[in-house]
Amino acid sequence: MALSPELFRALGALCEPPDPAHARLTEALGLPGGADAEAHTAVFVLQLVPYASVYLGPDGMLGGRAAERIAGFWRALRLRPPAEPDHLAALLGLYASLAEHEYAEAEPARRLMWRHARRTLLAEHLLTWVPPYAQAVAATAPGFHAAWARLLTGALAAEAQELAAPPSAAHLRDVPGPPRPGDETFVRALLAPARSGLILTRADLARGARETGLGPRAGERAFVLRSLIDQDPAAAFGWLAAEAAGWRKRHDSAPPGVPAGHWADRAESTRRALTDLHHAAMEMTHVS
Repeated sequence: MALSPELFRALGALCEPPDPAHARLTEALGLPGGADAEAHTAVFVLQLVPYASVYLGPDGMLGGRAAERIAGFWRALRLRPPAEPDHLAALLGLYASLAEHEYAEAEPARRLMWRHARRTLLAEHLLTWVPPYAQAVAATAPGFHAAWARLLTGALAAEAQELAAPPSAAHLRDVPGPPRPGDETFVRALLAPARSGLILTRADLARGARETGLGPRAGERAFVLRSLIDQDPAAAFGWLAAEAAGWRKRHDSAPPGVPAGHWADRAESTRRALTDLHHAAMEMTHVS
């Protein structure tokens, strides 16, 4: 049975800055508590920005080809793309609107057209990144945000089964290969989720420093990660390999209907590369 479009609109609204109306949405969705401005900033600004391009782009950055492709989808529907066309709230709002058009359409051919647009949005621009993103949110922020993430994943999985969404998408077909040891862009590639299969937040790197006993450094994620590797390659690569193994398990546990093959394959390739680097660094330590 198709879910209410309002569910997706509400889930999208809850990843935007807190508003008085969010209390009603939270209650209606049965989510625990709520998120104040500080909690919202901690999750959606400092750790896990809700923009598709960050998780689908080759460099893990905002904008670029992924954002342009999503803006093109808006234009294909004869809609003016919003200022942030790849923001999760915008995409879920658009998904809700397409479903409403489909349900309200009496003419079979036009109804089928709206359904095709909805299936395309789901398969190309939501299922390609939201499930692993939601897993990262759930792991980073317990309570309200974790419950929000689980509800979002379940809703998208139900839609994927109901619409028989295809498992492949142009976004992921165009992603460069997994991180390659020795490549000067290796660290950046590790931080590009669609390339590595991992989502590593600032909080994750701080945890990595604690777990390995290395000294944390302040700065952007690439700088922090390089500093951990420079301090103790064996410890850093060992920790990263374990993170990759954990992400492989997360992808393998994706609910029915969610196509996680690309993500699982990339996480496994990354795990192998990091394991080799860990072993090589350990041998160098023993030799020295």
